[in-house]
Amino acid sequence: MNSNDGFLHVNGNNWNDNNNGYAFGIALALRHNSHMKTYNKLYDKIISFENLIFAWQKARKGKTRMGYVIEFEQELFYNLMALHYELKYGTYKPRPLEDFVLRDPKTRVISKSEFRDRIVHHALVNILEPIFDKTFIYDSCANRYLLRIL
Repeated sequence: MNSNDGFLHVNGNNWNDNNNGYAFGIALALRHNSHMKTYNKLYDKIISFENLIFAWQKARKGKTRMGYVIEFEQELFYNLMALHYELKYGTYKPRPLEDFVLRDPKTRVISKSEFRDRIVHHALVNILEPIFDKTFIYDSCANRYLLRIL
C-alpha cells in the first residue's frame, strides 16, 4: 500500500530493536493528504511518570471508595514507580481478567482488568487518542468509544 491509498497505516515495531530500546512508532496516512505523518518516541510518552499520574487520576475517577483503588493508593508512589519500571524494562504483564455477571436488564458476562492495568489502558489512550481521533469521521462514535475502553 502507498500513502495515497486513503488507508490508515500503523507500524508498531518491536520495542526493543534499537539503541534506546523503544522503536514504537505510528505512521498515519490521512485521507485528504498525500503525505504520511510519523510519530516517534510514543512509547516514551506513554510510559512517562507524568502520563502515568494523569492516567491514574482518570482511572480512579468515580471509584475512590473502591477497595482496590484504596489499596493501590496506600503505596501510590511505589506502585506507580513499579508500573513505570515494568513498562520501561519490558517486564510488564497484564494480570488475568476478573469475570462477573451483570444483569441490567439483560444478563452479560463482564471481564474487568485490575486497577493497575486500567492505568496502563488510560496511559495508552492519553497519547494515542489525540493522534487517531483526527483521522476519524466526525460522527463515527464507535471508533472513539473503542479507544476510550482500551
